[in-house]
Amino acid sequence: MDDALVAYDAGRADGAAGYRDPQIAEDPEVGADYRIGLLDGRIAAFHLIAEVRRILGVDGSLFERPDDVTGA
Repeated sequence: MDDALVAYDAGRADGAAGYRDPQIAEDPEVGADYRIGLLDGRIAAFHLIAEVRRILGVDGSLFERPDDVTGA
């Protein structure tokens, strides 16, 4: 049980950071727990970004053109 919780927590942290560790994700013992945590982390990050956009009153894209993303 402890390994499953550690894997879930690692997946949640990785999901929030936008990273996926394929080695842990494919592990037969804790891979499923990691992937569930990964999904939960990504959902939490999405909700956080959506809330920040709502607070700032942002609708649509933050950028006028694709070049604005790279600063070119």
